[in-house]
Amino acid sequence: MPRQIQGSQWNFSFGEVDVELKRADDHPARKGGLRQMANARILNSGSMKDRPGRTAVFVTGTFPRNEKVRMSSGNIFTLSFGVSGGTGAIQVRDSTGAVVATFTGYAWTLLNLNNIVWANQKLAIYITFSGQQPQILSWDGVATWSITPYVETLATNQKRTPFYRIAPPGITMLPSGVAGAITVHLSQPYFKIGHVGTRMRFCNRQITITSIIDSQNANALVNETLPGSQVVDFLTDPSVVFSVGDVVVGSITGAKGVVSLVNAGAGGNIHVQLLGIPQVPGTALQNIVAGLQPPSVAQTLSFIAVEIIVGPGGSLADQAGGGVVNPEAVEIWDEQIMDAYHGWPASCFADQNRVGFCDFPSLPNGIAWSSINSATDLFPGANPSDAMFELVPNKGRVRYVVAGPESSEFVFCDNGLYYIPISTTNPLKPGSVGFNLLSGDGAARVQPRIAQEAILYVNAGQNTVMAVIATGAYLRPFNTKNLCEFHSHLFNNIQCLAFPTADGTFNERYAYVLNGDGSIAVGKYDANTLASATVPTVGWGPWSGAGVVSWISAQSADVIFTTSYFGVGVCEVLDDSQYLDCALPVNALPAAFAPPGGKGPLWFIPNQSVTLIDQVTRVMGTYQIDGNGFIVPQNNGGENLNIGSLVAGQPWTMIAEPFAPDATPGADMGQRMKLRQISNVAAYVIHSSGLLIAQLFSAMQTATSPPLGTVMSQRRFTPWNMGDDATKPPTLRETVLTWTPPGASYDPRVAFIKDTPGPLTICEIAMEITL
Repeated sequence: MPRQIQGSQWNFSFGEVDVELKRADDHPARKGGLRQMANARILNSGSMKDRPGRTAVFVTGTFPRNEKVRMSSGNIFTLSFGVSGGTGAIQVRDSTGAVVATFTGYAWTLLNLNNIVWANQKLAIYITFSGQQPQILSWDGVATWSITPYVETLATNQKRTPFYRIAPPGITMLPSGVAGAITVHLSQPYFKIGHVGTRMRFCNRQITITSIIDSQNANALVNETLPGSQVVDFLTDPSVVFSVGDVVVGSITGAKGVVSLVNAGAGGNIHVQLLGIPQVPGTALQNIVAGLQPPSVAQTLSFIAVEIIVGPGGSLADQAGGGVVNPEAVEIWDEQIMDAYHGWPASCFADQNRVGFCDFPSLPNGIAWSSINSATDLFPGANPSDAMFELVPNKGRVRYVVAGPESSEFVFCDNGLYYIPISTTNPLKPGSVGFNLLSGDGAARVQPRIAQEAILYVNAGQNTVMAVIATGAYLRPFNTKNLCEFHSHLFNNIQCLAFPTADGTFNERYAYVLNGDGSIAVGKYDANTLASATVPTVGWGPWSGAGVVSWISAQSADVIFTTSYFGVGVCEVLDDSQYLDCALPVNALPAAFAPPGGKGPLWFIPNQSVTLIDQVTRVMGTYQIDGNGFIVPQNNGGENLNIGSLVAGQPWTMIAEPFAPDATPGADMGQRMKLRQISNVAAYVIHSSGLLIAQLFSAMQTATSPPLGTVMSQRRFTPWNMGDDATKPPTLRETVLTWTPPGASYDPRVAFIKDTPGPLTICEIAMEITL
C-alpha cells in the first residue's frame, strides 16, 4: 500500500458543512462539502467563485428595513420601514432612490421591524404589526401616495367584520329593548372599561357598547334592530318536545328562535327568543295566501298560529303565536375580534382576489378572508364571493398564510403546518376551507418566502430552514424537508429569508438567510432536487464583509441588502459586475448620492477609508476619505481619481478550505493514526486575479498555542506577474496554483484565501498527503 494518497475535489455542491463530518469519508455532504467556504457562491457545475459585490442605491438613514414592491408594470417602489420623530415610520422611494412619501406615527421600533408584515393587492399595500391597527398604503397609479387605517365597511349600520364568542360559556345577555339607546345585562361579570366602543351581536344583530356601568351592566346603542321574543301557546304539554336552549323553526313562516323558558302542562307555552337571521327576498317559507309578504333582507320572522313548531326533540302544532315583545336572556351573543380592545391582527396576506388577516390576539387560531374584490368587507356569508372566517385546529397560533404550489394556501402555526386544498373544483369560498395537517413541527415568527415550486420557512426553534415541497402524490401532495441538516453552525435566531424569483446575470438560484447576530448564510439550491432528493443538496456558506446587514429582501431578480457602514445605513442591490460592497461610481454618482454643496462624492462616510478599483478589475488599494468626503490622493503609479471607471467600496475575504482526504481502510500501514504531512496542494482556477494558499494551525493545542485555524505560513499568487503593467487590469488567468506547506499534524489544514478584490473561480482542489 502506498505511503501517501492523492485526493481531489471538483464538486462543492454542499458548501460549508459541519466540521463533525470530517471523518465521514463516504457521506455525500463530506464528499461535496468544505470545512470553510466563506464569501463564495456555488455554480451549477459544482465549482465555486468569489461572491458578487453590492451596488449602493441610497442612504437609508433611520430606515434599516427596505423591500421592493411592484405596484404595476414598470412601476417598482421601495418600502422603507424605520423610525422618525420618535415613532415608527414608512418611506416610499421611487426607482432612483428618491423619497416620494413619508408617513409617521406607528408603533414599531428599530428593535422589532422584522415583525412587520405587508401584502400587496392591486394598488394598495396592507400593513400589519402586533398591537397596531392595520394600515392601507395606497398609490393612485400616477404620483400620489396616501395611508389610512384599515376600517371595515359599514353597510346600513352593519359593521362588516368577523364576530366570535370570546366570553366563557354560560353567560347570558339581556338587552332592555330592541332599538335606540339600551342597557345590556350579563348574567356573570365580564364587561371591562375597554369594551367601550366595541361592537357585540345579540342573536346576530349588532350593538355598540357606549359606557360601562359595572362588570355585568353596560349602556349600548343598537346598530341593527334587535329581534324580540315571543310566547308560543300549545294545547298539549310542550315540555315533552321542547327544552330550554332548543333552536326551533316555524314550518310556515320559517321563523327561527331559541327556547328560553318552558311552561309545562296542558295548555302550556314556550318563551322563544327570535333569531335575527337575514333572509333572502322571495325565498322564505311564507304563507302568501295568508297575506304575509316576502321578508326584506333585514327582517326577523315571527311565529304565527296554526303552524308546526319544529325542534330537535320533535314537533308540535301551536295554538297561537303571541306578539313580539322585548328580548329575553339567552347565551346567543358574541363580539368583534379585532378592535382597540381585543387587539389587531399581526399578520396579513393577499390571495384569490381576497385580503386576509391572522394572528389575532383575542383568537390566535383564527383566519379571516375578505370578500372577493372588497378588501374591507370581512363579514362572513354563504355566497361564493363572501368573506370567510375559520379556526385552525389544535389551538395553534396562526403566524402566516402563504399562497403556494397547486393554488393551495399554507397555514404556518406555532405548533404545526397545514395546507388548504384549492382547485378549480374546490375554489376558495365559504364552506370549502379544510385544514390538512402537513407537519406537527411549528414555524417561527419569520415570514416564509416562495422559492420557485417550494415555500421556505423557519422552524419554531428559529435555527433551521425548512421547505414545503409539492410531491405530486395524490394522497399526500405536499411534504416538508430540512434544508440545512449538515450546516447547523451557520444558523442562529433567524430574522428573515429572501429568494429571488427570476434569473439575473447568472442562472443559479440562491436562498439568503439573515441571522440574529447579523451573519448571513447563502445557499445554492435546485428546485428539482428539492422535490426528488431525500436529502436535498443545498450548498450553504457564510457571507460577510465590512458592513453589518440589518435586512435582506428580494424582488424578481434583485436581492436588496440594508447594511450599516461606519454607522451609516446604505441600501444596496446584489451586483455580479462589482467586486466591492457599497460600490459607488465615484465620478458618475447616482442621483440619490448627489453630494451637498462643498462636499465630495463620499460625503456620507467622512474620515473613513475605501478600496478603489478602476478599469473594472484593477485594484488600486485602500484610500482615506477626508472630512468633506473627498478621496485623499496617494500619487501611486497609474492613479487617476477622475477616471470614469473609478469605483469605491468595501472589500471582503473569500476562503475555501477543503477537508484533508482520508485513507480508506486496508492493510495495516498506520493510516489515520499518525501525523500526516501535505506534500503538495493545488487549485485549478480560471478567471483568476490572484489568491494566497495558507497553512492553518492544527497541531496540539496548549495554553500558549494560537487558535485552531490561525494562518501559520502562506504563499501568495499576485494579480500581476513579473513584467506585467500594474497600471492596467491584471490578466485573468486559467492555471494550476500549487504549494507545499511545511509541518505535519493529525489533521493538516490548508485554505485558499482571496483577500483582494477581483474575480476568481475554483474548479478543482487537489491534495497529496501522507497516510
